[in-house]
Amino acid sequence: MENLDVIRSRLAHATGTFHYWRAFPENDKFLFTDGVKDMAETCEASWLITAIFSWQIDAKVENEPFQVWTLRFCDKEKGDHALLICEDGNNMELARQEIGYTDFPLPEGIELFLDGGVLMLPSEY
Repeated sequence: MENLDVIRSRLAHATGTFHYWRAFPENDKFLFTDGVKDMAETCEASWLITAIFSWQIDAKVENEPFQVWTLRFCDKEKGDHALLICEDGNNMELARQEIGYTDFPLPEGIELFLDGGVLMLPSEY
């Protein structure tokens, strides 16, 4: 895995996308951008994409066309316990999932946007 500054720089410089990637084969309902693909590969976090799209069957989440997903550590010094939180873009929480263990490399976690079924980095919005 690359060092943290390299990862942060790569993610911050992701703008737009050349290709939309399918989260699930033969299904165009859930797509993600080049930046999210790079994040998943660089941070070894394909599980994060799956977790976010798995929430799309929850009616409260599914009915919100714009979603802000945040992965944040509860206390990185005490372990690798994290929370995955979905909000509607106006700080209204729609979902929360406890992650008992993650080796996600960025101690500050990450924020992703889901807009119209496309998962992207904030810099790609």
